[in-house]
Amino acid sequence: MGDFMKEKFFYPLFIGVLLLAACERGHDPTPAPHHVGKEAVQGNEQKEKVKKEQKPLSLEEKFLPPHFLVNEFTAKATSRSIHLTMRYTLSEQLYQLLEQYRDYYFVIQYPEELSRVTHVDRSNAVKGPLPANGQLSYTITISSSWIDDIPKDLINRINHGDLRYNLLILDKERSPVHIFNDVQWYPSFDPNKGSSVISEDDGART
Repeated sequence: MGDFMKEKFFYPLFIGVLLLAACERGHDPTPAPHHVGKEAVQGNEQKEKVKKEQKPLSLEEKFLPPHFLVNEFTAKATSRSIHLTMRYTLSEQLYQLLEQYRDYYFVIQYPEELSRVTHVDRSNAVKGPLPANGQLSYTITISSSWIDDIPKDLINRINHGDLRYNLLILDKERSPVHIFNDVQWYPSFDPNKGSSVISEDDGART
């Protein structure tokens, strides 16, 4: 075969190989990397948000100062009953939580001097007012009664505010989430200075 024939034969073959190589180079069998779009990121954020929202609400440690403040607590007794009035204030944060949580309750634990003669150691659970119209301050009255008369000197001590009462705050399952000891003296408590209450054993309170 002459040189001319060789060139005539190999030249188209060489062109064919070049075209084939170019086609192979242009086609990349590797799949393109998956780019995470804005929609996918927003979808994940939405899922995380839903997970957080599904976490059950709790009142644990929510009634601590300054989120719950007792402004006034008074006790008035007759020979066969006691009426306790409490005025309290919620913070905006606790207000918003109670709007969602809905049910919470108050119970007053009576002093031993009273429960010993009446055999009533605490009040019934009273449902707390549901937050509404942006109102942060509320007043509730809790009452209890008994069968036998109590001594007049005990009535006087109650009406003069000499006895101690504990306030229990219950969640919707009526489980205690917080207890305020000596709640009748709580309005004089300064959270910045610590407790201002001096025990009865010391003969005074501030």
